[in-house]
Amino acid sequence: MFGFEIQPVRSRNWEIEEEEDQEVVSVEIPKPSISFVNDNYKLEFNNNNDTPFNIIVSTNGSPSIFVKGCFESNQFDEIADISYSDIKPLKTTNTNTVLNNKCTVYRHKIEKSMIFITVQYDLPSERCFGFTELVLNTFKNVSQVLVLDKILNTHYLSQNYTHPIPPFTRAIFNSLFKNDYSLTPLESSNIIENLSASFLTICQVKYIPACSILNLYESHLNIESVQSFTPIVKSIYPQLFNNSSLKQEDITSQFKLMINALNKRNDKGMYM
Repeated sequence: MFGFEIQPVRSRNWEIEEEEDQEVVSVEIPKPSISFVNDNYKLEFNNNNDTPFNIIVSTNGSPSIFVKGCFESNQFDEIADISYSDIKPLKTTNTNTVLNNKCTVYRHKIEKSMIFITVQYDLPSERCFGFTELVLNTFKNVSQVLVLDKILNTHYLSQNYTHPIPPFTRAIFNSLFKNDYSLTPLESSNIIENLSASFLTICQVKYIPACSILNLYESHLNIESVQSFTPIVKSIYPQLFNNSSLKQEDITSQFKLMINALNKRNDKGMYM
């Protein structure tokens, strides 16, 4: 008589019980720390109750290239660094500071209420809320936050499957931000992540107007994408451009130097 050999099997219930019995090991998320250039800055910001700050946060790549190319050379005072114990800065030349794997905090020399934070390392999503809380707790009296970011960084889920051609920028903002600048909104989002999400969310809770300007991520960056931030930032903070002694050709030259350095690193997979 023919039959099938019965093979012993493992119960799925037993596997579930085994998984439940395993000890869950929690991993502590590294916390950021801020180091001021000198104690005077630390005392000034810790005791400030009068000056409302406008903060511009730029993420790695084209956003930080825009900020550094437009303002860093002669309009910024470096006031602090935001660091993590497991993220090491890299040595770079003066023209390639956009590759230094650091987060530097600047204040505008003339418009002293303007704070710039260039985040030149990639932050995992689980670190973004801690980073945002550190920033907003350091500069307690914040009037508005503007994040310059890339769409890819937000892990934005879209129903629009067309492929826009750069330069391409869209805005996403919390309910407290007044769009008086004709910014083109991104289609209604169902989820965003990382620094744009953390700043928009925490600023909403703290009643701070916040907006994120997003452009495309490009594996080979072009100057048009970097320059696409210019009219937007100029419309929101025109005072930043009124006192600039830099000519447009000088700014463009700075953009090109940093773009070439970034593209060369991406092409060769190495830092300069």
